[in-house]
Amino acid sequence: MSNGIFKGLVHRISVAMFYTPELGKEIGPEDDLVNMDRPRIYKNVTDYAETHWKFYQRGLRALHTAHI
Repeated sequence: MSNGIFKGLVHRISVAMFYTPELGKEIGPEDDLVNMDRPRIYKNVTDYAETHWKFYQRGLRALHTAHI
């Protein structure tokens, strides 16, 4: 969503929260965060949650499937 601008932080205490976009919803980097100085590094994807869970069950991360 942030096109790689914002990185995940290491937390000492975490609260598990789950969110998945509705089926058929296209997600991708926010248009305002993509420009000539910071080109798009992730493509838009549809049904990413389904892809995520397929990789997660194997102990892998699916984020690379959206990387350009």
